Amino acid sequence: MDVYLIRHTEVSVGRRVAYGQTDVDLADVYEEQRDKLLLHLPVDPMAIFSSPLSRCKRLATDLATALSVGSRIETAPGQTNVIDAHQPVVQYDDRLKEFHFGDWEMKPWADIDRAELDPWMADFVNVRTPNGENFSDLFGRVSSFWQEQILPLADQPTSQSVCIVSHGGVIRALLCLFLDLSLQNAYRINLDYGAVTKLTLTGSSYTIQYINR
Repeated sequence: MDVYLIRHTEVSVGRRVAYGQTDVDLADVYEEQRDKLLLHLPVDPMAIFSSPLSRCKRLATDLATALSVGSRIETAPGQTNVIDAHQPVVQYDDRLKEFHFGDWEMKPWADIDRAELDPWMADFVNVRTPNGENFSDLFGRVSSFWQEQILPLADQPTSQSVCIVSHGGVIRALLCLFLDLSLQNAYRINLDYGAVTKLTLTGSSYTIQYINR
């Protein structure tokens, strides 16, 4: 079974703010980045899972429509409609939300008290943000999602492809799981906005086909 890990497109607040689980607007390049990542995705996936945050929800909804299968008829010169389409249902799961920064949500990184920030930066795997989580917490919920939602699909005799629309932290956590990487090294993996990572799941074996396309 092929699994496509899809990071949401660029957000308007930029990288200088700890936006985490806060709903933020998408940047103006949304449609361009969406159409580019569609080139790497299969038609008619068996399932689409998504974070419920709006920056993922919009993309997952658009992907469900774009990847549906049906008969196309011409309704006007140069215009077509899809009839009898099979559109995959998007399943939202809170475990696919981004890292929770707690009291730091929507604060510019430069404005966070160094007495709080430095210990977390030195050991984000174990040190929690104030009223938030650490990376081990994120890894735990993401691993639980994978075990409960994805692995059973791989056991089906007619298993097809699956798409997961989520965030940089979540996808890095999954790659740590697949590659048996130390969580401390998760952010050594570069993931662009609107990028696709593909892996193949065969039994209990993972093969990474590509990262960050």
